[in-house]
Amino acid sequence: MEKLEGRISKLGKKIKIEKIKASSGNADLIDIIPFELLFTISLNGNAISTISCSPASLIELTVGYLVNNGYIKNYSDIELLKICRQDIGKIISRNDLSSRIEVTATIDKDKIRHSDSLRFISLECGSIDDFIFEKGLKKIKSNLTVASGVLLTLNRETLNRQRYKKEFGGLHSAALFNKDGNLLNLAEDIGRHNCIDKITGYMLIKRLPPEDKIIFTTGRLGIDVIYKICRMQIPIIVTNSSVTFSAAALAKKINLTVIGYARGGRFNIYSWPRRILK
Repeated sequence: MEKLEGRISKLGKKIKIEKIKASSGNADLIDIIPFELLFTISLNGNAISTISCSPASLIELTVGYLVNNGYIKNYSDIELLKICRQDIGKIISRNDLSSRIEVTATIDKDKIRHSDSLRFISLECGSIDDFIFEKGLKKIKSNLTVASGVLLTLNRETLNRQRYKKEFGGLHSAALFNKDGNLLNLAEDIGRHNCIDKITGYMLIKRLPPEDKIIFTTGRLGIDVIYKICRMQIPIIVTNSSVTFSAAALAKKINLTVIGYARGGRFNIYSWPRRILK
């Protein structure tokens, strides 16, 4: 119970609610709902983005965001990464809606282009900074092939390993697998794109090669996620949700295998089916 309380205090918060049921009337209860953190990334003294996220794996989120959005090329570019505030678990005061956590990452200034203004990234939207569009995307050259039976296990394995969503719901997840379907890492967050950035940061910090990896996500695959996956050079991404047309079209151009609706013993292949062994 103590271990569970520690997890809840970080990603979820207790709140008094009034529950209405047609069969039994009203009841005053204590519910647990996801905690939302306004997390500001400051790079070389400049605040570049404030992200709505869950307060976990913030180092991985920062590294993944900076690389996936083109601020830096590699994890090795980072000279200093420091969480400047330690009140991650505290509730934001009604009178201080601008409360935030700041992270400073110092890197080689020649390898960065700063935004002209602070960006706010809500939990509903991904982020592709403008200068990403100015660069050509690198095609994925992995020769990875995966048996369809492996892909059919990813949804169940991911759902079984979601620790926080089981307790209070409201969270997306992204999971990193090897070609045999073994789980390497799982990230949970209120934002689907934050989960992808956290997986990226984990891979960079652990120095894991991308060419033989698979990412499974519980979120819709849009063009913002495809850009992030391309930056990571992961050859296969799978979701148990939908895929937008723009995402599928971009994936075809960069040789990325995109799979949607992977649940209940089925899935749809939207691009580069040659990597999937039927």
